[in-house]
Amino acid sequence: MEFYETVNRRRSIRQFEDKPIPREALERILDAGLKAPSSNHQRRWELVALTDKNVISDVAKLVKPYYCRIDEPKTPQQEMFKIAYPRQRSMIEESACVILPYFKQKYGFENAYGLMDYGATWALIENMLLAATAEGLGSVVHIPVKKEPEQIKSFLNVPDGYCLPAMVILGYAAKDALVPSQVKTTVENKVRWNKW
Repeated sequence: MEFYETVNRRRSIRQFEDKPIPREALERILDAGLKAPSSNHQRRWELVALTDKNVISDVAKLVKPYYCRIDEPKTPQQEMFKIAYPRQRSMIEESACVILPYFKQKYGFENAYGLMDYGATWALIENMLLAATAEGLGSVVHIPVKKEPEQIKSFLNVPDGYCLPAMVILGYAAKDALVPSQVKTTVENKVRWNKW
């Protein structure tokens, strides 16, 4: 798939077929992530790839259910809430693979180096999302909140000092997967040249 086509096709998919992803495809996705730029070329990442459905199910149970009280969405954001909120747990349970990109957190976020490692991890995540799209897969990100990061860390025996900014959830998109409409942005309405 051509690069710009991949960028334009990437969407957040929260409903998946019950179908495993070939190991070779997962390794290409993981490798694409590991090629992301990082702060001081340190690549302080450690990835945990979950493909065992029992382990995925156990991790999904650590994600709190979300509820959406919007009956009639009036904006793209409300439409997304209506689709996404109730599926925070089920999208993990239905997935074929969950990738947990941990980074070694040597500094707090008040320190520039702490932000650099966090930002580099998001570059890794985006590379994996694009690679998944190129492989014909659906993907979505779940940002763990409240007690979720520590509970997941404990369940997976992750050593102290590692931070989990997001979970990358992969699978073959269900035929009836709901995709919220996107807010349309263009270079013309979002970019200012040389000054604000």
